Amino acid sequence: MIKVVVDFFIYLNLFFTGYTFFKQPFEFNISYIPILLLLPIFIARYKFNPKTLYIIIPLLLAGIINILIGNDNLGSFFKIFLNISINLIFYEYVMQHYEYNVKYMFKLYLKGCFIVACYGIIQLISFHLGFKYGWNLRLIMPLNKWAVVVGGLGIRVNSFLSEPAYVASALGPCFLVSIYALLTRQFFFLTARAAWINIICYVITFSSLAFAGIFIAMLLLALNFGLLRYLALIVPVVIILYAIIYNNSVEFRDRINGLDKLFVQGVLDERQKKDEGVTVISKREMISRRSFVKEVHGSSFILYNNYYVAKQNFLRNPLLGAGLGSHEIAFEKYDLSGLIGDIYNFNGKDANSMFLRTLSEIGLMGVGFILLFIFKFYVSHDILGNEENRFWIISNALLIVILIQLFRQGNYTFNGFFMYAWMYYYNYINYEDYKQRKEKEIQEQISQPANEALT
Repeated sequence: MIKVVVDFFIYLNLFFTGYTFFKQPFEFNISYIPILLLLPIFIARYKFNPKTLYIIIPLLLAGIINILIGNDNLGSFFKIFLNISINLIFYEYVMQHYEYNVKYMFKLYLKGCFIVACYGIIQLISFHLGFKYGWNLRLIMPLNKWAVVVGGLGIRVNSFLSEPAYVASALGPCFLVSIYALLTRQFFFLTARAAWINIICYVITFSSLAFAGIFIAMLLLALNFGLLRYLALIVPVVIILYAIIYNNSVEFRDRINGLDKLFVQGVLDERQKKDEGVTVISKREMISRRSFVKEVHGSSFILYNNYYVAKQNFLRNPLLGAGLGSHEIAFEKYDLSGLIGDIYNFNGKDANSMFLRTLSEIGLMGVGFILLFIFKFYVSHDILGNEENRFWIISNALLIVILIQLFRQGNYTFNGFFMYAWMYYYNYINYEDYKQRKEKEIQEQISQPANEALT
């Protein structure tokens, strides 16, 4: 019973984001409670892993330098630094708790995904049946961060997470495993029924991130089974899927069009030039700026705005960044929301993207570490079929959530991100150990007949 309770607390951070105790001086989510309860126990029971210092020390030194030269301030830096350090250390202890058995941990994760997916489907059915208590969790629990999101098939499913985008992130790895299971008829991770439920829930979120997760999953599967071999198949499928989603999902289409106008067409470039040096804006101009939201979706502008801020912060501090927490300071300097009537000035603290925030706050040091981490510890499929499938499946599945988080989630530790990262790392370590054992067994099999012949 105790084991089940501990498992529940550890995985709560991955699947429940509906409540926060307070937002100042930092956002304290309900999922932090398990960390506070379990961390002292883990510290007493397990050894500290010095590998965490490889991340903590460079961040600390870079932060101190930026504080001294005025790029960052003490409060902003240590608020983020302590959050990262605590999560980094806690989830390494979690790996020790499970004896680095990533396969077992991944199966527990899939069970959590199945529960989330089941409720997601119940949520949509309840909505159409008019059963409010089945789709509106706020009627059951005093949630202050969870909300019903209109769209899709009436509502966009968000299950136990605060919004559909977080379902897209949390269930991204599960989607790849589900697709693989149905395509290959290999159900060693989950059943066919569970796979279908996971896929259905993932699609009915109608989240742009979920659709991105679908494309990433397909590309990773094609890559692992021979990209050139499946290129003629995967490209048309991706194009057809993109066309179907673009023409049938208003949310997806609006976001894509918004990104195209901002990043490709540069619709704000001319307005930005005209705005330089202007101190007083007429009422007519303000109305004109506010009408911009009819042209570009708000989430597209938020991403572009934080891209611009991050770029400016990076260009001034390319090597080490401007320090953890400094994006919020840079946002006050370079925010473009004034160009559209001072609306959608959101995500100034987290940059709306972990990649953009890393670029802004940790610079080339942070981006280089992320790229090295992804490529160094990636496990690909053995096309010859001489190795266990679990290693490459887990690696590619976890890579999806890492990529989605980099693109969309600006909070470094949200949704148990470091747990996914540690699993990705230790899956590679387990894979290397597996290869060494297998090579040793082969060597023993080769040497055994020779020894028998000598005797």
